[in-house]
Amino acid sequence: MTDISKNDDLELEERVLIRKLDWHLLPIFSILYLLSYLNGTNIGNAKLTGLEQDVHLTSEQYQWCLSIFFLGYFFFQIPSNIILRRWRPSNWISLIVLLWGTTAVCMAAVYSFATLLLARFLLGTFQCGYFPGFIYYISLWYRRKEQAIRLGCFWSCSALAGAFSGLLAYAITLIKSSNLSQWQLIFIIEGIPTVIFAFICWFYLPDSPEQARFLTNKQRQLQLDRLIQDTGISQDHSFSWSQVLSVFTDWKTYAYATIYICGTIVLQGITLLLPTLIHDMGEWAHMETQLMTIPPYMTAFITILVVSRSSDYFVERSFHLVFTNLLAIIGLTILIFVDRQHAYLHYIGVILVTSGVYSHVSVKVAWINNNFSSLTRRAVALAFIVSVGSIGGLISGQIYDEKQKPQYLTGHTIALACTIIQAILTISLRIIFMFINYRRARLNDAEIEDQIEYYGGNELVGDHHPEFRYTL
Repeated sequence: MTDISKNDDLELEERVLIRKLDWHLLPIFSILYLLSYLNGTNIGNAKLTGLEQDVHLTSEQYQWCLSIFFLGYFFFQIPSNIILRRWRPSNWISLIVLLWGTTAVCMAAVYSFATLLLARFLLGTFQCGYFPGFIYYISLWYRRKEQAIRLGCFWSCSALAGAFSGLLAYAITLIKSSNLSQWQLIFIIEGIPTVIFAFICWFYLPDSPEQARFLTNKQRQLQLDRLIQDTGISQDHSFSWSQVLSVFTDWKTYAYATIYICGTIVLQGITLLLPTLIHDMGEWAHMETQLMTIPPYMTAFITILVVSRSSDYFVERSFHLVFTNLLAIIGLTILIFVDRQHAYLHYIGVILVTSGVYSHVSVKVAWINNNFSSLTRRAVALAFIVSVGSIGGLISGQIYDEKQKPQYLTGHTIALACTIIQAILTISLRIIFMFINYRRARLNDAEIEDQIEYYGGNELVGDHHPEFRYTL
């Protein structure tokens, strides 16, 4: 009876701890990601309010301004996560937030293709460390089965930003200014809050559970015990360049990177095209178009939370990912094959695609987080996978162009093919992980020692440790 009482007390203490972590960490990170997504994608709203005409852009130049954003992502995400791993996370995150917020505001001053291209490149360069940085950061605080819903809450702010962006852009178009254009007001008004939050981060964010001033000593110890119990002997806090290099000889890295790049092509393509895609469905005014972007994003917001919660509840990732792929496949099929006269069906297709591609991300990054062990390997793997995935953003800016209007058949077909490839790779990975887990469960003590030695000892073995089990 005493043991039962102690277990009940421990469970209660753990629930109180998790709730405390949630309230302290998730709100500020979620708000920052909402601002990040708002600053990165509001160029689509700016286009509808005269950016192209005022800056004298051709359609090809505008497409390159979309794509160049992801070039900075590709080159700087790995260095950013290594700095995050070696330096104080609170300082590094605050610095990159300040830099991208300042760049977002300064975009109101662009006057030519060259200045807009440079501003978008710098914006991507400064933003690139935030998303993979948060994915790594969350693994310092939550067990593997707790991560998807937290990542879902974080990522759902991207959908919320999409809805909010349309609503805010509509409100900004009602502002009359003799000195500034509407697109300039969009960049300024949506960039200033980011700068303010950069200073809040510097003083508010903790660097690790051991240094979390909002936790009691007992809660800090409970937090450390929870994480050790979750990952076991494969959890390693050390840093070495051998650990960094081991990521690039791991086949999982490239499998996940391929899944990620396919997803990014579809996600960024739909996100950047959405206002134009909806506008071309009928004779909508620009203000009506801004408002009609809200339902797809709000549906995606709800879908992200539901799918992420379900994924954590069942401690399952791959089937949930395939489900989100199916939503996107159905939506893209409607957009490709249904006659454009049925605008309401096309709008339903847009909602399904948006819900599918957005809800896929939080479960996907939780799966990656779950299956790379040791803090250094996880930080580098996440940065590499997301940076390679950013190539998908470069591609997405090119697959949808003005020549395809109004059907966008080529772009939708490429997006459909990428989604199908994602689903096939996800099922293949699940089967491989099931086989590896089964084989590890049957190893004897001598075979366990041999495998640890084969991968370079306890410092380098990470998720190759025979006692580590891959999340399916």
